[in-house]
Amino acid sequence: MSDTPTTAQRDPVRALVLGLIGLAIALFAYTLVADRMTPGSSQATAQAFLIRMAPEVGGRVISVDVSDNEIVQPGAPLFRLDPRPYEIAVAQAEARVAQVGQTLGASTAAVETAQARVAEALAARSNTREQTARVLELVRRGVYPPARGEDAQASLARADASLQGATSELERARQNLGPAGAANPQLREALSGLERAQLDLLRTRVVAPSTGVVTNLNLSPGSYVAPGQPALTFIDARAYWVSALMRENNLEHMRPGTRVEMVFDALPGRVFSGRVESIGWGLGGTAPVDQATGLLAPTKPNNDTRRFPVTILLNEQPPPRSLRYGSQASIVAYALSHPVMDAIAFAVIRIRSILAYLS
Repeated sequence: MSDTPTTAQRDPVRALVLGLIGLAIALFAYTLVADRMTPGSSQATAQAFLIRMAPEVGGRVISVDVSDNEIVQPGAPLFRLDPRPYEIAVAQAEARVAQVGQTLGASTAAVETAQARVAEALAARSNTREQTARVLELVRRGVYPPARGEDAQASLARADASLQGATSELERARQNLGPAGAANPQLREALSGLERAQLDLLRTRVVAPSTGVVTNLNLSPGSYVAPGQPALTFIDARAYWVSALMRENNLEHMRPGTRVEMVFDALPGRVFSGRVESIGWGLGGTAPVDQATGLLAPTKPNNDTRRFPVTILLNEQPPPRSLRYGSQASIVAYALSHPVMDAIAFAVIRIRSILAYLS
């Protein structure tokens, strides 16, 4: 006797519908679990330190030594202002010092030389201090090893020692004028004016603070630039990180140090590893950056889904040169060590890396 056909065999459409319902339930269950165990986000971008390069003195631009989107090295000249007004100011300040010195009956040549060295040492220390702060920040984030921070602090100590030595030399030169002369208010005023004029002259030459990329260059010879007016944007290319916007239910098990893998649209076919460096603790209002709180606002203010910023450090430092500031990224975080969920996330992020060729 032949077997009686089942209901599913008699009705293939019903079997297909039941299969699709089962698949939808399985995907829904997986999504609920994955949101907490292997959360991911496609709202992530590459970030770097941005420096708005602006002169500390005003003047007419006489040369632009870089081109837009050019990669430069530390100390490379970016642009120069007309130094003639400041050279005149230095000459006037020197004449003023000489006049006061003649009045006091003393030679001021040694004082002028020492004063110039103090100005140079002061400018060098200011630049070294800025560089040290950036390096220490990268050490704190774990991008650079502690040895780089120690080297930076040693460079700052040497700059401080050079300034102290130049100051001591200036003080000796002042003492050679005699107690009355060195303490003379007119001489002190003249020397301060000379130091200020020499420092302003040094600031007519703007140089790159580190290895990086010049962008947003809106400058040409003949342009007038006021003090503090941004003339170009400098991207510090020594280190990049990723800022990802994660939903609230993604953050339950994420911690600083959580392992992350990511794919950049600009670099298809490659999967980069990294780790969570910090997780945002607050959001503002509806603007991109809330003016009242200074906190990042949700990207979709009309949606109930709230997203918090998560900072991710790349393990590969320095990053590939083809990685640009603001590059789109997709990330997956391995918040809990679960072999099955981690294997699925491992496969998904690599599929995304291949699909990136189509973006």
